[in-house]
Amino acid sequence: MSNQRRIYTLPNDLMPEVKAVTFAKCSRSPEPFDQIAKELTEEKSAEFHEKWVVGYGHSSIAEHAVISLAVENVSILATKVIEDSRLASFTEKSTRYQIFNRDRLYRPENVMNSGLAKTYEDTVNSLMDAYQELADPIRKFVEKKYPKEADQDDKLYNMISKARACDNIRYLLPTAVLTNLGITINARELEHLIKKLLSHPLREMQDIGKEIKDKAVEAVPTLVRYADKNSYQIETKKVLAETAQKELKRESESNQAVTIVNYDLEAEDKLIAALLYPYVDLSYKEVMGEVKKMSREKKEEIIDQALKRRDKFDAPLRELEHIYYTFDILIDYGAFRDVQRHRMCTQSNQEATIVHGYDIPPDIVEAGFESRYKETIEKAINGYEEIYKEFPKEAQYLVPLCFRKRVLFTWNLRELFHFISLRSGKKGHPSYRRIAQECWRQLNKIQPLLAKYIKVDMEEMSVSWAASLENKDFYYNPWLARKNK
Repeated sequence: MSNQRRIYTLPNDLMPEVKAVTFAKCSRSPEPFDQIAKELTEEKSAEFHEKWVVGYGHSSIAEHAVISLAVENVSILATKVIEDSRLASFTEKSTRYQIFNRDRLYRPENVMNSGLAKTYEDTVNSLMDAYQELADPIRKFVEKKYPKEADQDDKLYNMISKARACDNIRYLLPTAVLTNLGITINARELEHLIKKLLSHPLREMQDIGKEIKDKAVEAVPTLVRYADKNSYQIETKKVLAETAQKELKRESESNQAVTIVNYDLEAEDKLIAALLYPYVDLSYKEVMGEVKKMSREKKEEIIDQALKRRDKFDAPLRELEHIYYTFDILIDYGAFRDVQRHRMCTQSNQEATIVHGYDIPPDIVEAGFESRYKETIEKAINGYEEIYKEFPKEAQYLVPLCFRKRVLFTWNLRELFHFISLRSGKKGHPSYRRIAQECWRQLNKIQPLLAKYIKVDMEEMSVSWAASLENKDFYYNPWLARKNK
């Protein structure tokens, strides 16, 4: 065997399971990868996976089997369940650059076979009618408000104008609207995803899980064959839900957008210890002991040396991952769709609901369509409440993207650098820009020495979008209004 370095790709026509075995055999075979691949058949690969992955639990082998799935005509609600997978890549149809179709809506079978079918149809159709009705006038409004600059390309201007219009009208879209999603995922993570979908209380998720499994078996037959609904997940979540409803009966009085609910009080010392640890022979405890003896000036100097040289596209050093922050975030569903994609973290999502109120895009108000908007949302609220009495899970499909929901994020400091830098940028939607900016403000209050190195765009948006969640001109909570009558 030659000692010359070789770096090459495996043939594209190899099945994913064969590629996985090709790499797995490296641990016991002295042959080069291309030679191993030539000797493998799909049958031999299946036998290998049956023995080592299924039989002995060597699941890491399955990570070499990567497939891409095209998932079309699933609800927006379903995409958020699917995308709650940390180790996968997703690309979803954008609500900023495409107009959605009135006729492409998910209709839960159990609701449509009940006496509430008309309520459901009337609610989603009302939202989609208003969405399409406002599309053209809002486009004309934003073109008048933001006229084309003399040297601006026509195609670029039209794209920006369409995005501005869609940013406003997307708030009327119900989570029932059908969308498309591209997935690239390894077989190990795919098995987890299939189990999660098959164990979900909503029928749509179960059906998607079954279809994904059926298609995946064609590419990785052994590795996902045994993926099935999981009684542990089903029973445990059921018990926890019952316990929460029994023990936590109070109504929420908080409407703060971002709250740091937990963080490391020794973050700066821990970061410095982690930064220095790779370059000595001391234990972490010994390094930490020396760091605590350092002066404030020395600590600042070390952190500065670690972070000051970052260029625009440089990720900070991996040692930042040792520091964690937990944020409780109240965010409109439209912006949540974007923020949820930052999956290098731990997320706990509450269900879609109407109890936290909804946002009114400022341009909708300025353009003179506030009454039409509120009238449509009020109808959605009535439909939701009626459906909820009999089908509380399915009622989520009637929630428009303007309504707020809660999500708990635990980010490490490195991912927080990425999230704040990306989502606070001017090209982003004002709603999630506001969330990213507030995350930075909260971090800056408790640990300014670390916050100052995050590239954050704090330039104010229009006064309405930059306003707090208490701004009554652009926020309305019908539950509070009714309770206070």
